[in-house]
Amino acid sequence: MAPSVKKAKGGITKPNWLELPIDLTKNILERLDTVQIVTSARNVCPLWWNICKDPLMWRTIRIDNIHYTLFGYGCLEKICRLAVDLSCGQVEDINIDVIGTDALFKYIAHRETHLRRLRLCFCGQISSKRLSEFVKFSLLEEIEILYCKNMSKDNLELIGRCCPLLKSLNFGRMLDCAFVNEPFAIAKTMTRLSHLELFGVSIDDVGLFAILDGCPLLHSLDLEGCCCEYLSPSLEKRCHGKIRDFRPPKYRG
Repeated sequence: MAPSVKKAKGGITKPNWLELPIDLTKNILERLDTVQIVTSARNVCPLWWNICKDPLMWRTIRIDNIHYTLFGYGCLEKICRLAVDLSCGQVEDINIDVIGTDALFKYIAHRETHLRRLRLCFCGQISSKRLSEFVKFSLLEEIEILYCKNMSKDNLELIGRCCPLLKSLNFGRMLDCAFVNEPFAIAKTMTRLSHLELFGVSIDDVGLFAILDGCPLLHSLDLEGCCCEYLSPSLEKRCHGKIRDFRPPKYRG
């Protein structure tokens, strides 16, 4: 049923959004990011407030592409914790830029055991030790970790061991060819991957051979952002033949 309309000043008619079906209102609210819901949408009216109390409304937590000067890191961390609490353990997808800390990551890990997807970007305040909390996320299927400076080879191996359902990994660091161990950690522990994207990681024939042998289910492999001194033509040919979507390294020499 379409919402009724009422006349505003100037003769312009506006729909009465409060008469929309509940499911449609939920669908609209779910398209907002977490900060918009917490700071604005749920405060519009009692109906929207009650809708936003439903734990299923918080299956996705997104705090990314935010104007941090408007809120501050501390405020955004509080918003994230509130969203975690409101979810009552129902979160399936968390996407966080910048505000990740040891305390916040621990808070999430001890409350959200149903995560299917996790994205951390520029979360340099999460220590290598605290990243061990991945042991709690055994249902993860997709992980994206970008520019988190404390992520080590050992952490990648831990993720592979603790997340047996992992199908997709996007891993990136600032371009630095000194790091050469990531491909072997991935090949050793993430055997079910179907998609792998690496950025800022050093790769060579040996590392790529390891990935191809260790991850036989790969159909998407993006190495465009990797540092590579040399990749043999025969190996590239093998990749193009075996992997449906293969993007070789651009950085050579």
